[in-house]
Amino acid sequence: MSIFSVNSLSGSSLASIYQVQQTQASMANTLTQLATGLRINSAKDDPAGLIAQELLRSEITASNAAIKSTQRANLMMNVAESGMKQISSLLIDAKALAVESANTGAMSADQIEANQVQMNGILNSIDRFASSTNWLGKNLLDGSLSATNGGATIQLGTNVTASNQTNVSMESARTADVASNAGSLHDLRSGGLASLASNPGLADQIITSAISQIATQRAEIGATQKYTLDTNVNALQDSIVQLAEGLSMISDTDFALATSSLMRDQILMQAGLGTLALGNQRATSVLSLLGS
Repeated sequence: MSIFSVNSLSGSSLASIYQVQQTQASMANTLTQLATGLRINSAKDDPAGLIAQELLRSEITASNAAIKSTQRANLMMNVAESGMKQISSLLIDAKALAVESANTGAMSADQIEANQVQMNGILNSIDRFASSTNWLGKNLLDGSLSATNGGATIQLGTNVTASNQTNVSMESARTADVASNAGSLHDLRSGGLASLASNPGLADQIITSAISQIATQRAEIGATQKYTLDTNVNALQDSIVQLAEGLSMISDTDFALATSSLMRDQILMQAGLGTLALGNQRATSVLSLLGS
């Protein structure tokens, strides 16, 4: 014989209420995922997934920072190479003056002196480029970044370790520092050991060596840009694509699955509410018996 109770809820009613509450919580979570597009909106959604998500986000952010660092270094080296290019052009003009001035049989002393005036101007311009070529206030061609002074450290990777860095050195392009066994460019000035009036042959040797030295530095910069900096950016960009795909797999909402879950919860909610309604009908039946 069944017993009707109005003082306490029946087991079936409690089960229905519990199921409705659970379904409401599930629907709320699913709606949040659909609204934000994220499967993990708080740590309780997936503790292990949250750890992986944050590590991936950190790696992506660090990779973007490394790309910017590498691109900034590339721009700095473009500026340095541009200054060296101007110096190379000046040295080629200087060589022409040395070769011309060696023709003492067809040139007067005044003409050679005029060439020397041009040579002095060229050397002054070289020193000016060496002192004024800079990146964000940092001199590039005055010897500040020479190998002796430690060069410039370029951050390439996502971790601050020696294996994720490279060092670039740029030697001084000042006339007093660009030298060989024959002498320095400074010796080509008026009154110097290799002035055009005193020794155009020595001047030519010094200039030829200087052209080679500057060209070698430019080639080293170009090789670093092409084979270190550019390839590093490409590798980091590819890495970001893979990291982003992994992050999406872990943290993004699967809209097909979430939509299916929402429909299921809506059905369960209707069923739960229906069950509660039946329970209420039983209580109403008891009241009807009491009133009859």
